[in-house]
Amino acid sequence: MAFAMRMQLNPEIIKKESFKNLYINGEKNGFEFDVQLAYYRGHYLSDIDLLEVYLDGEKMPQEAVTFELKGKELPVYKLIHAVTEFWSQVEPAKIRVIKKGGVESGEHELELKLMLRVPYMQIGPDHNFMPLDSGEKVTVNAAE
Repeated sequence: MAFAMRMQLNPEIIKKESFKNLYINGEKNGFEFDVQLAYYRGHYLSDIDLLEVYLDGEKMPQEAVTFELKGKELPVYKLIHAVTEFWSQVEPAKIRVIKKGGVESGEHELELKLMLRVPYMQIGPDHNFMPLDSGEKVTVNAAE
């Protein structure tokens, strides 16, 4: 991809204060955090072309990542089919990652790679649309 549009209207895409370990049956088995869309118009979830999560440089497996909006939680591979689910710019979504043992206490580098296509901005033949970079890399603090 040669270029991507970037518009960050929110001071934070990844809501650092929302980062926390995920407990399943009383045991640390992952982490979660909130994200806000970095585009003023909002997007249908089916317009998400890429959603990847990295923790301390390690890419989390796609099958371990889910996306939740308005109480509906979807695995990443199903987002392309969510043609009626609209993500507003003001509405946070929750990203959950299953990771055995969760995250150790202390500072960690969290990166979200989130690329969307702008369906009303065709930039070439064969259904090529303007890519929108809505990702971010931040330092988060994990507590026990």
